[in-house]
Amino acid sequence: MKTVIINADDIGMHPAIDDGVAALVAQGVVTAASVMALGNPDRHALGVMRQCGASLGLHLDFSSPLAHAPRHGAHTFTTTMFAAWSGHLDRGRTRKAIRYQIERFRELTGSLPEFVDGHDRVHQFPVVREALFDELAEIMPGQSICIRSTAPQVWRGARAALIALGSGALERMARRAGYLHNTDFYGVYDHSGRTDLGRCWRGWFASQRASGALAMCHPASAARGLEPYRLKEFAFLGGPQFAELLAEYDMRPMPWWRI
Repeated sequence: MKTVIINADDIGMHPAIDDGVAALVAQGVVTAASVMALGNPDRHALGVMRQCGASLGLHLDFSSPLAHAPRHGAHTFTTTMFAAWSGHLDRGRTRKAIRYQIERFRELTGSLPEFVDGHDRVHQFPVVREALFDELAEIMPGQSICIRSTAPQVWRGARAALIALGSGALERMARRAGYLHNTDFYGVYDHSGRTDLGRCWRGWFASQRASGALAMCHPASAARGLEPYRLKEFAFLGGPQFAELLAEYDMRPMPWWRI
C-alpha cells in the first residue's frame, strides 16, 4: 500500500470551497487543507476538518485578490515573481507579511499550522522562502512542521515542470531545518473543462513511486462565483470512480503527520 496526502487548497477564499472540502474530509478523501489566512474561512468547516483528522496548513498568499486589501498591499503573481527572482523583494516586509498570516492562522484555528505551502507556489520563490524559514525558526523554535514541495519525481508535462520552479532550493532548506516535505507532487492539469479527471488520476497514481506523495486539488460544492472545474473536482473526488481508483492502486489518503 502507498500513501498520498490529498491536499485541498484555498480554504477561506469562498464558502463553497470551505463546504466542499469539509465534506470530502468527512468522507475520508481529502486529508489536508490549506487555509488562506487573509480570507474568512468558515469556522464550522475548519472544526469539521480538525475533528476528522485532516492536517491544517497555511496557504501563504501574496498574489490573490485577498492579498490586495489595503492593509496587505497590492501584488500580482507576475510582480511578486519578478521582484523575488530579481532580488528586489524586501525581505523585512516579506517577513512581516508572513508573520501576520501565521498569527492570523493561529487566531482562526487555535493552533499554529501543521504545514506551509503557497498560493501560486510563492513559498518557493527566493526571498519568500528565506523569510519563511526565518519566521518559522523564530515563531516555532524546535517544533516540527511540514513544507509542501511542488517537485514531481517523474515527468508529468511542461506545466508541472514550470510549477516546480524553486522547489529544489526549498527542499534543501527544509532538510537543513529538520522539516519534512512530500516525496512527490501531482494534481496539475488543464482547467479548461475538457480534461478527463479519471484519466489524470489514473496516470498520477500509476506513476507514484513511493509513499508520501502529495496530490493537489481545488474542490468546491457549488460553481456559482467560482471556476467550473472546482465543482467537477468535488463531484469526481466524492464519487465512486475515485474510490475505485484508490482501491485499484492500493492507495491510502493520509494527513501530513502520517507520511
